[in-house]
Amino acid sequence: MALGTSAHAPGDWNSMNVRLRNLILIAAPLVAFPSVLGILTSFVVFMVLYQVVPFLNRQDVAKHKRIQTQDLLAVLEGVTLCLSAGLSIPQSMKYVGTSRESLAHQQLLSAWNVYEIGQDLPTALSQLEDLDPQWSLICRILSSTHVSGAPALAACDSLMEFLREETQSEMSTRIRSLAVKSVLPLGLCFLPAFLVLTVVPLVAQFIAQVQW
Repeated sequence: MALGTSAHAPGDWNSMNVRLRNLILIAAPLVAFPSVLGILTSFVVFMVLYQVVPFLNRQDVAKHKRIQTQDLLAVLEGVTLCLSAGLSIPQSMKYVGTSRESLAHQQLLSAWNVYEIGQDLPTALSQLEDLDPQWSLICRILSSTHVSGAPALAACDSLMEFLREETQSEMSTRIRSLAVKSVLPLGLCFLPAFLVLTVVPLVAQFIAQVQW
């Protein structure tokens, strides 16, 4: 590196850009409305940027780290189809695990890799269950089937019906939550206009009618 020059990592520049953007957004209401209204609006913007947005980001990260019920259902449907076609449980795990790129399919493939390097199937399935408790019922069905040799199709069909109902319930919950989630952005959009067009004229009219 030449003398007199400095290098900044891309993350440093991104952090600086985010801080500069937040500073501009917070200061904009104060510049536009140098009054109590501007202070209140800036405080609202500050709370949104440093409280609401980080909370939503954490929720999004946690959601992506968690297996979706519909992906778990797709895995179970694939395994059931493979078992009904005569494949063994390890063969079914390998085939289904490589069929898609969802988190559930990747975890199933990881469990098959554990089995492939020499672990017994119940141990590999127990490690899969440790990754996410949602695997518990599927792992227990496959483990008991592998140990006893009993058919697993009936149990898998019952579990698939349960997961379908749970998926429908999750979809209904998400649809109902849209109305609640839309309140905050709508409030942030309409609150400044409401204050400027309604509250400020009323206060100005009241002040004008006061006999000083």
